[in-house]
Amino acid sequence: MIDIARHYKKGPVNRKRILRNQNISSAYLENILISLKAQNLIRTVRGANGGFTLESHPSRITMFQIVNALEGSLVPTECLENDDSCKRVHVCGARKLWLELYNSQVAILKRTTLQSLVEIEDSEDSLDYCI
Repeated sequence: MIDIARHYKKGPVNRKRILRNQNISSAYLENILISLKAQNLIRTVRGANGGFTLESHPSRITMFQIVNALEGSLVPTECLENDDSCKRVHVCGARKLWLELYNSQVAILKRTTLQSLVEIEDSEDSLDYCI
């Protein structure tokens, strides 16, 4: 997504470029692209100069959307989604911990945009380590 975000409004990014930049297998990338497309985060551009583009500006795409598209639910235990899964749901101390963990994760992912990750990488790329 960061590779695609870097080229927002500059044209589509092709598979080969993503594979080269991310050093991942073609099959793995294909699964990722299918999931992202199904959640309307990216779209395919066909043709000789085709590839993938974002559906929205990178500042409007959150990491929560991306992680949710790729991983599904982030709940660490079933009882957070289904009270009927455990008889101790209303008195369980561990459930309260898992709920706090889940809420913290979601908050961080929702406030982190794709654009912010591009900016972090850009600032780290521009660091000069010459001595």
